[in-house]
Amino acid sequence: MKPDPLVLSWRGLQVRVRHDDPRLTPYSPGVSRLRSAIELASDVDGLRLVLATTLGDRYHVKVRDDGAVVGLWRR
Repeated sequence: MKPDPLVLSWRGLQVRVRHDDPRLTPYSPGVSRLRSAIELASDVDGLRLVLATTLGDRYHVKVRDDGAVVGLWRR
């Protein structure tokens, strides 16, 4: 069973975070790190960079070209 995607706000967009980690819930510490990282990005390339830098040790990160969908898969 796949966990439900998370929905976070970024630059006026609703970003869907699809993941395979059952520990990522809306109020978990991992999502707090994710929110903080997303707030630092000013464009999609920056979003890719900050997520890879912040979460790359635990997750393989993919960001859709428009930034509306982020994928996180456990390493």
